[in-house]
Amino acid sequence: MEKAKEITNKNNVSSVYGDLSSFNEIKEMVNDIYNRFNRLDVLINNAGVYRSTRDLTQEGLEETFAINYIAPFILMNLLIDLLKKAKSSRIANVVSRVHSNQLNFNNLQFETGYTGVKAYARSKTCLIMFTYLLADKLKNTEITVNCLHPGIINTKLQRAAIGSGGASLLEGAETLVFAATAPELKNLSGKYFINNSPRPTKDITYNKEIQNKLWKKTEELVGMEFNEF
Repeated sequence: MEKAKEITNKNNVSSVYGDLSSFNEIKEMVNDIYNRFNRLDVLINNAGVYRSTRDLTQEGLEETFAINYIAPFILMNLLIDLLKKAKSSRIANVVSRVHSNQLNFNNLQFETGYTGVKAYARSKTCLIMFTYLLADKLKNTEITVNCLHPGIINTKLQRAAIGSGGASLLEGAETLVFAATAPELKNLSGKYFINNSPRPTKDITYNKEIQNKLWKKTEELVGMEFNEF
């Protein structure tokens, strides 16, 4: 936080903390945000993990799936009222080129056949589909929703997945900043960006029937139903 204050030359920098693998901590974090702020201009879902072994959260969900996909789903739905209070607010989901072209609802969290790469790719596939469906759900509001691949960046996740290497964190932030601030994206929603340019994703991600099935399945997993927007 002190580094953020130094870079921005502003003292009104705040932070909230929560374990994104825990439903209770996500809800506590959201309550903290509502208590401290009256609107939310931008929500960037950037947190993500890579797990080489199949570990479970306290709710019994596979961790990669829970943190990379379920957490953004819960956060957006719980923070939607603050996003609505801002003018032309934005949601940006950080996804990856590493996403798959299939979704097996009978083995959604890789109860069998688990590998770290498969679990990571599926979590990002779900997040892309969530982005596209959400953009459609919010088409009559002033909230836009897009997703992006930041590149191969030298992060902790990258090192856990394939070892060292990749571009700097500064380079990795460029597309995130673009999605959050670029004037030309003011009315653009439901897109996937690489290097600030729209690109296509796997065919399955555009399937409306599967998008809606995934939304309903996610509501079942989190034990919450969310009204239409």
